[in-house]
Amino acid sequence: MELVQFTAPQLNDYRTVMQSNAAAFIERHQQEHLHDDSLFDRTVDHLVGVWDVPVFMADRLVHLAMTERSPKSARWIGIDMASGRDLCIFHDPRFNKIIQVPHRDLPHRFLANPAPR
Repeated sequence: MELVQFTAPQLNDYRTVMQSNAAAFIERHQQEHLHDDSLFDRTVDHLVGVWDVPVFMADRLVHLAMTERSPKSARWIGIDMASGRDLCIFHDPRFNKIIQVPHRDLPHRFLANPAPR
């Protein structure tokens, strides 16, 4: 068996096509996984089993495909540094959860230079 050497454009085309295959699989099956996180693993298994994508590459391609689907303006976690006392409030709008974290548990670098809104 002869080892095939791909050029850079061919390799990029391969990755693009496989990422598109992952995105299409996610689109078709996302409704089956509303309450669990198994869609990622199932999509990786699909790329490996059907398209013979190496596992290390399939993980990355599925991650990229899922990241592309998330809204660009949506933040995963909102932080309220001015919540009073010694607490910082983390809000995850995806699950509508609010978590209070003591300032002492946060890195000093994070508290000194909070990210702009």
